[in-house]
Amino acid sequence: MFFKLRHVVTAILAVFLIPVCVRAQVAIVVKPVQINYLQYESVFVRVAMRNLSAHPLAFGENLGLKGNLQFEIRRSDRNDPSFIRSPKDAPLPDMTGVILPPGGEKSYMFNLSKHYDLRSTGRYTVKAVLRHPQMATPYQSKEVHFNIVRGNVIWSRTVGLPLLDDEPGEVVVNEDGTTEEKHRMIKTREYRILSYFTGKSNIYCLTLEDKENLYMLRHIGYDLGPDLRPKCEVDFLSRLSVLLPASTKVYAYYQYNTDGKLENRQILMKTDRPPRLVLDKDTGIVKVVGGREARKDVDYEEIQDIQFLENMRDPKGTMLLDEPLDQDALRGPESLGAKEAAEKAGEKIGNKDLLEGF
Repeated sequence: MFFKLRHVVTAILAVFLIPVCVRAQVAIVVKPVQINYLQYESVFVRVAMRNLSAHPLAFGENLGLKGNLQFEIRRSDRNDPSFIRSPKDAPLPDMTGVILPPGGEKSYMFNLSKHYDLRSTGRYTVKAVLRHPQMATPYQSKEVHFNIVRGNVIWSRTVGLPLLDDEPGEVVVNEDGTTEEKHRMIKTREYRILSYFTGKSNIYCLTLEDKENLYMLRHIGYDLGPDLRPKCEVDFLSRLSVLLPASTKVYAYYQYNTDGKLENRQILMKTDRPPRLVLDKDTGIVKVVGGREARKDVDYEEIQDIQFLENMRDPKGTMLLDEPLDQDALRGPESLGAKEAAEKAGEKIGNKDLLEGF
């Protein structure tokens, strides 16, 4: 009797538990924020997920809820079917805390450069793969494309780093036992302004680098044509001043030091004399002459639509998006075979360093 009762209880539990695993279905879509990305720029994609089942889908830390989101990325301009793998020291995007209610949809933005090595120029394909213990098989999105491009150099300048008086020099010991201080070598870095097409608009980017490192990559404005290119000057401390039109009336002024830190920024309005940069050859100081500084309330109508003045900056980490992706893109789920998924998960991960910190 006890033996039969135990089997009855097991059967009842199976009736309640199995449908949770079988019915959990998710439609998933991935979409690059841009079609083209500048080399070393952070590559962002949006991922939208919709729960097509009648059960909530929650991602947590315990084994029964520990799902994950992976991206399968390959170089589509090469005859190489292998995926770019995420290094072991770069964890997958954290899905803990995500809850998809029945029929619910959520959209997120992910920085692929934090998880995959995307420094080489070329054409890439990417698709998202979602796994969860309550799903019988993983679900994947359709493949989409993006490109990593070099951009066009429109201006460059190599500068020497300022030497500090308290910076120690290299001391060498001569054959006779005496010591002397060698002259300190001046290290150099290069400022460059690049223009490239994102897929929707032409954008200016400012970079700062040397032979070993890239110290800065920043969007500074839109390319409005050859007659409205940025004007640049370097002062006696090797700081870069950039002045560029944001519209026919509005100009943006930036000043960066040799570490890539923004030290000064101004929004200027055109007057009878448009703003321009002037280098005082006697003092080595760069000044902005002409125009006037924009007044936040008075000049609001002129500056409110100049997006890059406030918004053109790389978002950090993962964030919930307010706007959903195109509804037409959220079609039915495509099942990825569990065996195939397991084989892909077991592939070796290359020892490549990730791009960091942009």
